[in-house]
Amino acid sequence: MSDAIASFFSAWGLTDADARAAALGQSLSPDIHYLDPRTPEPITSLAALVDYVGMYTQYAPGATAAVVSQSTTQGHHRATVEFRMADGTVQLGQYFIECDAEDRPARLIGFVGLGEPE
Repeated sequence: MSDAIASFFSAWGLTDADARAAALGQSLSPDIHYLDPRTPEPITSLAALVDYVGMYTQYAPGATAAVVSQSTTQGHHRATVEFRMADGTVQLGQYFIECDAEDRPARLIGFVGLGEPE
């Protein structure tokens, strides 16, 4: 498992804005491309992604995010992430991730759920 991927998602639960920004800055490639179902368009700057993750903390106080499963195929990662709200409600998401030469996430594409057949 990529430590930087786990660090990126664990930063989502940090309530201190400076600590959260520092953790995100350390775990991500400076050349970032992030997209999930709640982003209207790709996020392509670290500052914008720091703001986006800050909104998660603001609108879901006490919530956390953690990688619960990860697999790798030739340098490409698939991570299952558990988003846990303060009341214990859990939503799973799946991310497909490409890392830079220093094994930091550079391109993350997130999906709600695990892609179960309907």
